[in-house]
Amino acid sequence: MANLNPSPETRFGINGHAGRAKQKGARDRLSAAFLTAFTKDFEEHGEGVIAKVRESEPATYLRIASTIIPKEVELATTPLDEWTDQELEKGLAVLKERMNNKGKDQ
Repeated sequence: MANLNPSPETRFGINGHAGRAKQKGARDRLSAAFLTAFTKDFEEHGEGVIAKVRESEPATYLRIASTIIPKEVELATTPLDEWTDQELEKGLAVLKERMNNKGKDQ
């Protein structure tokens, strides 16, 4: 059974060594390094690899495609979305009338 309360020396490190303690920012540095390397590799080989996967492993290709498609799509709405067809027709008639009158004034 694992020791649930290891000594402070191994838990927090000694003599400037990190021991088992999580090094601050290690995950962020690793993520940044991985994304940099992946981006470089993708820029060099991305399209070719995509084509190869599509041809040789169509199921994998579709699985990858489905993971990058958003699960939810939020549609933008405007106040006009709440208007009835009759209200929209009346508003359009008012706009047309104003446009006609503006043309006559010039």
